[in-house]
Amino acid sequence: MLAALVPGTVCAQGPGVTKLAGRIPQEAVPAIDSLIAAAVAESLPTEPLVQKALEGSAKGIPADRLVNGVRRGLVQLRQARVLVGRALPGQPQPEGHVAAVAAALARGLPPSIAERMLTMSADEPPAPALHAAADLVAHRFNPDSAADLLVAAHAMGLRGERLLDVAIAADQELQRGGGRMPAEALARVRAMLPNVPAPKVAVTPHGKTGS
Repeated sequence: MLAALVPGTVCAQGPGVTKLAGRIPQEAVPAIDSLIAAAVAESLPTEPLVQKALEGSAKGIPADRLVNGVRRGLVQLRQARVLVGRALPGQPQPEGHVAAVAAALARGLPPSIAERMLTMSADEPPAPALHAAADLVAHRFNPDSAADLLVAAHAMGLRGERLLDVAIAADQELQRGGGRMPAEALARVRAMLPNVPAPKVAVTPHGKTGS
């Protein structure tokens, strides 16, 4: 039925349409189809847009706000591709890199910090570093100071999930009693490097790892 209405768009989108059919408000379908088709035409990843539409619909977000959210997602993907190209000149731009940067931008990570994380982890999947930086910024740490901490941790051999451990450690230091300031919390974690402890994992009564 959807194919009969917008055949050109559907052909361009591929599997994204199947995921959206019947799962978002019908009045939002034409506009979101058009946005996804634009991403396809620009060789941008479409899965982030599909997921944004599905998540917004599941939360009961009205159709007009849902469309605006997906439109912002497309703008962030475009911005992310520019950042990836600038940070990694002359290299391919994997969809995973672009999607990871767009997700970090959506969380409020400044573009300059996203680019710095890309440069730092040029030979690695950038998602953990971007996620760690976005976590620190979300907890109101100074973006440049947070990036400095992650760069220092990376220089000492911490990679992947261990960078997330650094972000968690900084937040835990901030939460300790005594009115600790963000700069002090970052300094304490920096002094721990590279021996930042991994977060404690809850264990269920049956001895299985909890969520």
